[in-house]
Amino acid sequence: METKGFNQYQISAVRFAEYDEPLYPVCSIMVEAGELADLFVKPWLRGDKVDIDRKEVISEAGDVLWNLANLLAQEGITLQEVADYNLSKLEDRKARGVIQGSGGNR
Repeated sequence: METKGFNQYQISAVRFAEYDEPLYPVCSIMVEAGELADLFVKPWLRGDKVDIDRKEVISEAGDVLWNLANLLAQEGITLQEVADYNLSKLEDRKARGVIQGSGGNR
């Protein structure tokens, strides 16, 4: 399978955006992120010793990614721009010794 970059994924993903309400990906990303988290949280809360289903994780993570790609596209922002900014921010925090701190602007 060919590996695609973030921007190519986003271009491809938005072709499947068939909704009228611009807030759809905002709402849907919360639902999908919850479903992804549930794959890990529910077994942990119950104390289950189960293997997490890799295909389910990939499926739910893909749903989160699709919604994020569409939400950002609506705002004229690319996934690559977000990824680059995030890594730069993390590098800066690490260099300043605040990577484990709290709060958004540290």
